Amino acid sequence: MSTKQVLELAATFLGKESLLSCAYFTQNSNDITDEEQKELDILLRCLNLVVSDISTEYLPIYKEKDITFIDGQKKLSEIDSDLFQIVSLKDHYDNNIRFRIFDSHISANTEYAHVVYTVFAKNCTLDGDIDEFSVRLPDRVLAYGTAMEYSFISSLFDDAQIWESRYKNSLLALSSKKHDVVMPKRRWL
Repeated sequence: MSTKQVLELAATFLGKESLLSCAYFTQNSNDITDEEQKELDILLRCLNLVVSDISTEYLPIYKEKDITFIDGQKKLSEIDSDLFQIVSLKDHYDNNIRFRIFDSHISANTEYAHVVYTVFAKNCTLDGDIDEFSVRLPDRVLAYGTAMEYSFISSLFDDAQIWESRYKNSLLALSSKKHDVVMPKRRWL
C-alpha cells in the first residue's frame, strides 16, 4: 500500500476536506501551499509513529542471518542498523546459545551463530510505500492510528480517544492468533 492511500484515508477520517483537494491527492499540476505541506508533514510524522509502534509492539518484523563472532563478541550495528530485539541465537546443530547484550555489542561463547531478530520499520515518505505490513495490515488500521496521533498532537482529546479505541481494537483483532480450535474427543463417563 502507498503512503498516499493511508494519508488520504486519515485525512478523510479527520474531516480535512481542504487538504484532500490539494495537489498531492488530486494529481493536479498545482503546487502545494506551505500550509498544505505543513499538514502533510504532520500527518506523515504521525504515520511514522504508528508504523514504529506496530513494528515494535504488535506485529514484529523478523529477520535472520548467520553471523561470526570475534573473541566471543559481535557489534550490534554489524547485525543490522535497524535492530530492535534479538529473539534467538543458535549454533550449527540448532541448539540455543546463551548470550548477553551490552551497550554496543552482543557477547556469546561461540564463533558462529544463526541469529533471529526483529527490526524497526523503515520511515515512510510522502511518495513511498509501506511494504512491511502490506499483507497483514489493512490501510484502514494505519489511518486509524494516524488520525489518533494527529488528534493527540492537535489537543483534540475526545476525538483521539475514539480513534485510539478503533486503532487498538483493530490491531488486537489482527494480532490475535487465527487458528483452528481443536476440541478434545468425547469420552464415556
